[in-house]
Amino acid sequence: MEQKRHPILACVLLVMLSLSSVLTGYPTKGISVPAEAATVTKYYIYLDDRGFEVTREQYNDLYERQGDPIALLEYLRSILGNRMPESFREISGRIVTGDITPKPDDQTALSNDFIIQSGELVRYLGKDKIVTLPSNVTAVRAGAFYGNSSVKAVILPKTVKRVENYAFYNCAALKYIVFSAGTGSLGDTILYGCDKLTNFVAPKGSKAYSYAQKKDIPVTTGQKTQFAKSRVYLLQGDSEKNTVLNTVYAAKWKSSKKKIASVSSSGKIKAKKAGKATITATVNGKKISCKVTVMKKTINQRVNQVIKSVIQKDMSKYQKVKAVHNWLIKNVKYDYYRYLEGRVPSVSHTAKGALLKKTAVCDGYAHAFDMIMKKLKIKSKFVAGRAGGGGHAWNMVKLGGKWYHVDTTFDDPVVNNSNKNTKPYYTYFLKSSSVMKKSHSWKKSRYPKCTSKKYD
Repeated sequence: MEQKRHPILACVLLVMLSLSSVLTGYPTKGISVPAEAATVTKYYIYLDDRGFEVTREQYNDLYERQGDPIALLEYLRSILGNRMPESFREISGRIVTGDITPKPDDQTALSNDFIIQSGELVRYLGKDKIVTLPSNVTAVRAGAFYGNSSVKAVILPKTVKRVENYAFYNCAALKYIVFSAGTGSLGDTILYGCDKLTNFVAPKGSKAYSYAQKKDIPVTTGQKTQFAKSRVYLLQGDSEKNTVLNTVYAAKWKSSKKKIASVSSSGKIKAKKAGKATITATVNGKKISCKVTVMKKTINQRVNQVIKSVIQKDMSKYQKVKAVHNWLIKNVKYDYYRYLEGRVPSVSHTAKGALLKKTAVCDGYAHAFDMIMKKLKIKSKFVAGRAGGGGHAWNMVKLGGKWYHVDTTFDDPVVNNSNKNTKPYYTYFLKSSSVMKKSHSWKKSRYPKCTSKKYD
């Protein structure tokens, strides 16, 4: 059935966001960023009841600064000049555009670049970097953003209750998503192919916050641009990238002491000698910084560095075990090519191979895991047995009075004949003996019984 289109002039698309108060005492009502309109779109900033038309780029820049009230006011002054009132109480944003209204018997509405059906976003067709969904959207359907190579940030209003699997399938540029507390259902694979994702923004205790933790996605509770880590601990020779969260803009980098820790144009920190330095990133005119501590390259210092990097005071034992499991997988490579050639060096069988050389085979992984567990005062055992047709080593840990198997080597698989995997798998993480015996064998009398199926 052909849809008859009726233009409605000056239809207002207004999305309200909860913002912190401006430090000068002026509260903000909210600035929304829409998708590119299908017809003429005008952008306005309101200071109390006084409106000022701005460009789309200025509007987007104002949105980016709303997490920093001082930067927001400074930018307003720069674009409004002497037109800016000396005093006002509220800042709000408004977008006025043409719209398309469906026939009364048709439930599909095409509004700007959003295809919405029965309140659910079916497809986003625009090319904006920052996309705020209309406030009437209740769900994001599978494939709604499929293959969009432009979008870098998506802001979901509080009306969105469900995000389906593959909603953001292959969004190659997507960096962060803002959720509200009301988002109650997130598909397990909403982010398939989103390789540049840096973080979620979600209220603590919300479904999205828990989802991020489960998926090992960094999560913040506010939209302020910040580093993933305020402090970085490295050993001499290490390299690490401290990701900038909550921004779609590129950063310019600087080190206070290049001889201790340098930083590349892409943000990779290189630890050179023991000492301390400050790394600064300038993002969209704003500076953020993190402290870097470089330690001497010894096994004991590596154990300390891992603990300082991934362990937080309020973590449970489960979270600590998971954090160490993940650090090993992200930082240690299986000595695959020399294993194939039958010339694995003895160091790859040791904790030194895993912790300092960052290359090891199974017993190297297991010795390193055991060493860190003991430093954390978590009971752990090195297990020698068989798996995969040959000799193998892994660990057992004790949590809540129960013993469980942990195989960091098998959770760091060789993928497509490459040992460069950095994605943690959990196939052999905290498993019972009934699960492990399907692929592993060991002399049962020598080790504790792992009967709990809590994490199977």
